[in-house]
Amino acid sequence: MKKMKFILFIEAVLIFGSIAFSQQTPQSNLYGYNRFSINPAYAGEQGCTELYFSHLNQWVKLDGAPVTSFLSVNSRIGKSLGIGGSVLIDKLGMLQQIAASGSVSYGLTFARQHNIRLGLTAGYYQFRVNPEGAIAFDNLDNIINGGSQSASSINTELGLLYQFKGFELSFASKQVLQTYSNFGYSGLDGYGLKRHMLGFMGYRFDINNNFGIKPSVMYKGIANNSQLDFNADVIYKNMIFGGLGYRTKVGLVGRLGLNIKDFFFVGYSYEVPMQNIAKYSSGSHELILGLKFCRKKEEDTLFAQRMMQPKTDTIVVIEKQIDTLIVERVDTIYVQPEIDSTSDEEAQRVLDLASKNLEFVFDKSIILKKSHPDLEALVNMLLLRPDLRISLEGHTDSNGTEAYNLWLSKNRVNAVKEFLVANGVSADRIDTSYFGEAKPIASNETLAGQAKNRRVEMNYIKAEE
Repeated sequence: MKKMKFILFIEAVLIFGSIAFSQQTPQSNLYGYNRFSINPAYAGEQGCTELYFSHLNQWVKLDGAPVTSFLSVNSRIGKSLGIGGSVLIDKLGMLQQIAASGSVSYGLTFARQHNIRLGLTAGYYQFRVNPEGAIAFDNLDNIINGGSQSASSINTELGLLYQFKGFELSFASKQVLQTYSNFGYSGLDGYGLKRHMLGFMGYRFDINNNFGIKPSVMYKGIANNSQLDFNADVIYKNMIFGGLGYRTKVGLVGRLGLNIKDFFFVGYSYEVPMQNIAKYSSGSHELILGLKFCRKKEEDTLFAQRMMQPKTDTIVVIEKQIDTLIVERVDTIYVQPEIDSTSDEEAQRVLDLASKNLEFVFDKSIILKKSHPDLEALVNMLLLRPDLRISLEGHTDSNGTEAYNLWLSKNRVNAVKEFLVANGVSADRIDTSYFGEAKPIASNETLAGQAKNRRVEMNYIKAEE
């Protein structure tokens, strides 16, 4: 039985060796959750420090099948520079490799919403062959009789990433400098690192504030061999991720991920073999764990300070007596009853308060509850003044990529609109637009300026006569 398992293993390697590129780069089914693992241009792309560990056990129940552990970290320095590093431990039958590498990337923006990043990796590989326990079909085999051997080589990679709104396209050339590791086996060539290409393309569609869909395609190619992954992932509140993929010449891949408070991530995938190896293996399992550290923006401190400050009498009265659903009680929210509660001046005052005190959960599109009273007062004003329409404009500071900031400003504007609509304001009375970091009102070089740029501007639009 042991001999048969070894023969099956050899057959599997012959079938998939050219597709897996001899495991020269970490094979993964969860690369969508850590794209730095496939392209150095992603180093620092998120603007945060990200640490990931993944473990892949391929072709379960097949002796000698690949087992891969991969640890990576990447971060942003300043606005444009990214750095990263990784360690790979990979075992495939008699062959084991340990690799360590460092990466650097640089990003630039043009036409406001188009982002390009370039990445470079340099690393070191050590290969080890241990024939102990192998079944020899030829007693004169040089590898069997040569004992354990080790050799080393260098690795270089180049990467390119392009992003526009929810679209991303990336290419990476692995083993740019093709090298060979010469073992001490007489008459045998060394272990070669061959140049190959990886390509990734995806687009995220936001259905609403809660759900998004991201189809993507992954390409791997070397010489005359290639492999494609066709993926479709569903995202719920940027917290729960799930998807299915089809890998040519292999089969189906299912995956699931959970993002906890934008700090801890855990993901799992299972590859279901449908071709070739299916009769030998029960599939492949992969687990990924991640930590994400983002610089705390000044807005959290400002929120705390505002909560500690006493509010004006006018605002206190609004917070205590406002009732969005009972329109006839609206005029009780004003401190001076002689003022016309539906006048243009009062309408503008209510709008200004709602805009000034609008606050969100850090880096999310969730409106803080302490902002609800002023928004409810705005709802009442809009219900009392059917001649008024309102425009909402979303803006952010320059932290993060332009694509992400545009997406965040869009979601925050939509969150305000959904609040107004849910409380009785007709959707056709609300115009929305979003600009991300494109229209700052202060310098993004200072924390105070960044705080001013994180805003949703509100303005009335009077109905045409």
